[in-house]
Amino acid sequence: MERYFQLARHGTTARTEWVAGLTTFVTMAYILFVNPAIMAAAGLDHEALVIGTIFAAVVPTAAMALWARLPWALAPGMGYNALFAYTVVAQYHLAPSTALALVFLDGAAFLLIVLLPWREQFFIGIPSSIKFGAAAGIGLFIAFIGLANAGIVQFQVTSPAPLGPGFHPIGGDTGLPALGALNQLAALVGAAGVLLTALLLARQARGGLLLGVLGTAAIAWITAAALPAARAPLQVHLPDGIRSLVALPPLGRWAEYGLARFSFAGLAAVPAGTLLLVFVTFLVTDIMDSFGSFGGLASKLGILDPSGNFPRSGRALIVDAAAGMWGPLVGTATVVTYIESAAGVGEGGRTGLTALATACCFLLSLFFVPLVGMIPPVATAPALILVGFLMMEPVLQVDWREVTEGVPAFLTLLLMPLTYSIAEGMLAGIISYLVLKSLTGRAREIAWPMWLFGALLLVGKVLEATARV
Repeated sequence: MERYFQLARHGTTARTEWVAGLTTFVTMAYILFVNPAIMAAAGLDHEALVIGTIFAAVVPTAAMALWARLPWALAPGMGYNALFAYTVVAQYHLAPSTALALVFLDGAAFLLIVLLPWREQFFIGIPSSIKFGAAAGIGLFIAFIGLANAGIVQFQVTSPAPLGPGFHPIGGDTGLPALGALNQLAALVGAAGVLLTALLLARQARGGLLLGVLGTAAIAWITAAALPAARAPLQVHLPDGIRSLVALPPLGRWAEYGLARFSFAGLAAVPAGTLLLVFVTFLVTDIMDSFGSFGGLASKLGILDPSGNFPRSGRALIVDAAAGMWGPLVGTATVVTYIESAAGVGEGGRTGLTALATACCFLLSLFFVPLVGMIPPVATAPALILVGFLMMEPVLQVDWREVTEGVPAFLTLLLMPLTYSIAEGMLAGIISYLVLKSLTGRAREIAWPMWLFGALLLVGKVLEATARV
């Protein structure tokens, strides 16, 4: 380890690296609970999703450790799972197997961009206003899902009620969101979980999101034990001995329900407009996420130069892009580099040994798959809400006084939760940016990748609208 990772040269030790890797794992282990909870909404098997999430993290994190030799971990990305389940499958009605194939193609396209000599132009070409607005918008969207899962926000539809200009009552029989009745146990447990998780974050508890999930689950379990009638609304299954918490992983179930879900067969039946719109949305989001994560992590590690590059950046980008292809192969959405890796760097992690330790921790979590399956939906909701909160920070970096920058960011973050679609928010933000810059005589500020992405999104939307007529 000393020779390969050059620990002394980086001013670290094996013990420091392993502690840093464990720290990174604890800060991002919430994904083991949250990713299956979101992806299961697409009709995928929950237990297979837990195992798929683990393998989706282990292999690319080990690759980042052993090939790029950087202390950064990867796992299924928050936002991509929501885009997959609630937009691609729920709104555009793609079969999960077809949606996974589309995610694979997105990863292949991103890998091609990474290998091209002008890859920096794609990263730099997306303006900060769109990057920051999209990050915050995805955060709001994820938080909205969490509020709904906890029953804090509810959608009530009892009869068809047309909505027109000037008539938009909240809740009732209109299907618009309304505050849930707080005498319902799920809403009360969810609200308690939000406060508990927020308190843990406020006190800077290591692994606050993970502890929030486990703490909320404990509240739900205690409530169900005290009030047996609460088991059904809380969807609680109480532990029945140690084997219900720790056991050998059911890999056969994952092979049956996870690996078998990937297929290109259904792509030909997807309308061209929908295919293009979803594909470009995945791709643009992937590019923005990677650029932002690598920039922040390299800066935290102290290896970022003035030009925005860092040692072995090419290898890191290849691992990140190839991970996007690996995710759907194991039955889950796009895999990305986690900004939570900064926690391990903060503990002294400097080399790939930190990431290797994180990968080992994820691999060991295979034996706790039964525990993950016993976490009720209401317990993951607070983590979703607080992840949304944490993703709001980029709005502070938007130049709100510059209308041509602020309005696209505003439309992006506003429309994602309101339309329940990340794709619609991306479309509104990019098109409004192109139009405002062009009509104010500042078209020179637009990089050519933005014209390309805007044209593809617009063509996809037009084709989709035409197909529905």
